[in-house]
Amino acid sequence: MKKIILGIETSCDDTSIGVLSSENDKIEVLSHRTFGQEEILKTWGGVVPEIAARNHLQKLAPLLESTTNEAGITIDDIDLIGVTCVPGLLGPLLTGLNAAKTVAMLARKPIMPVNHLYAHLEAIHLTKKMAYPYLGLLISGGHTIFFLVQSSTDFRVLGSTIDDAAGEAFDKGGKLLGLGYPAGRIIDELAKEGDPLKYEFPIGLKSSADCRFSFSGLKTALRVFLERNPELADLGERRDTLSPEERKALCDVCASYQHAIVTAINLKARYALQLAYEITGIKNLPIVVGGGVACNSGIRAGLAKKYSNVNFVDPKYCADNGAMIANYALINEASAIAYPECLQLDARGRFINKKDFSGKTSKSK
Repeated sequence: MKKIILGIETSCDDTSIGVLSSENDKIEVLSHRTFGQEEILKTWGGVVPEIAARNHLQKLAPLLESTTNEAGITIDDIDLIGVTCVPGLLGPLLTGLNAAKTVAMLARKPIMPVNHLYAHLEAIHLTKKMAYPYLGLLISGGHTIFFLVQSSTDFRVLGSTIDDAAGEAFDKGGKLLGLGYPAGRIIDELAKEGDPLKYEFPIGLKSSADCRFSFSGLKTALRVFLERNPELADLGERRDTLSPEERKALCDVCASYQHAIVTAINLKARYALQLAYEITGIKNLPIVVGGGVACNSGIRAGLAKKYSNVNFVDPKYCADNGAMIANYALINEASAIAYPECLQLDARGRFINKKDFSGKTSKSK
């Protein structure tokens, strides 16, 4: 029997809706559209929750109309609605949840509340078969976490950043370099032309022998580096008019800064695999890497070189998107909340408390 699943994602600044069909264990993405707010948020140098929520409100209705039209369906054809409920910015989350409830009332269909961090990793199933258990590495703007994933509902946190996420390190570093917002893609592109060993930046918690991350010190190190080398401080702002020598200098800084992040991830993956082995008794579990920062070419190349059994979510499903939400709802449809009980669902902004990982032993569940 063919099923139609709608996915709604509004956890941060991207408004995204996806429509999947499922028949005889075959999943097809019928439509997948995203409205990004990057151009709007450049003015503010980052995400402003109130502005993001208002833009979600403006874009959800036309996105819903365009995705259902492209998929060739009507609201009545929808069998299940997936929507991000945790974690994220509370205003944007509630905007998406209220949209899901509206569709549920119109179609009288159930809602599957989705943790979009889990959905990021389970998006691997959209393009390849992946057996459990696996080691999940979620790398995004707000989170950098290792999960032991033993089923579609069994996610155990093995280690997390204790401060900034990898995505924050890229964006904050880019701001210091004058590259604008968001800076991750710009640093990645410039790094391809630079020498990653030109400058040495610190690796957070390098000697901790566990799978916790820390990236706040890296940002501080870059600030101090630029204060000591003022001739490099404004190269990012002038990057379209740089001389070849100046461009090479900027690329070297970006490559070296990115190299510190890549090195930290590669190092901590080794400890995460060891911890996963101690729990499961399975050596060299497959690694699944997802999240918006998983698109970074340096991170992908570094992990692929060091670990033979690493699997990356398809880039088009790495950033926050409705297709991964619909996919996770489908995989876990048995846990969906029936109508009208689903109208009582609420959103929650926080997933974990990073302070829980500030000690050597994490308080993961």
